[in-house]
Amino acid sequence: MSPLAVALELPEAASGDLRELDYQLARRCVAGDETAWREMVDRYGRLVYSVCLAAGLAPPEAEDVCREVMLSALHGLRSYGGCRLSTWLYRITRRRIADFLRSSRRREGPAGLPGDSTFPAVRAEREARFKGWVEPTCEYERVRQELARLEEPERSVMVAFHIAEVPVREIASDIGLPENTVKSHLRRARLKLRRRLGGIE
Repeated sequence: MSPLAVALELPEAASGDLRELDYQLARRCVAGDETAWREMVDRYGRLVYSVCLAAGLAPPEAEDVCREVMLSALHGLRSYGGCRLSTWLYRITRRRIADFLRSSRRREGPAGLPGDSTFPAVRAEREARFKGWVEPTCEYERVRQELARLEEPERSVMVAFHIAEVPVREIASDIGLPENTVKSHLRRARLKLRRRLGGIE
């Protein structure tokens, strides 16, 4: 598993045919199997939450969006097309994050991500309040900060490929770029992260 995946606390991949396992899990959920739904939330909830955090949402905002994603997934499982559940949930998550950022709840919030020129400086009292959540020297926070510093589309491509496990072909289709361009963005982003993070294995 990649250092990025470990730092962002991704669930371990199951062995065997993941698509078939995902399809069976989705069928059980549609059939009303409550255990299957809990299994889906346990398996993919952290992934959805990690994507929200990587998009720059604060932990309480990420929790709200994560709940909305899982509810959307529950209601939309009948239209699930048999791709990897992680890919399907990543797409829902991207839409819900965009909805959240456009919503009235977010109007007074900052635009962009930390490190972007559009992101306002954090007031000292707010910084002090959030400081205790994650120790600034820990590897997790370093990876998140460096990921947030990546420019688009490198940041989105990295999140999609390494966190949501979306194949390059699907990323290219989603963002309207050739596959080789997506691979180039991945390569450049990895090199930047490797150079900036240095000591993290």
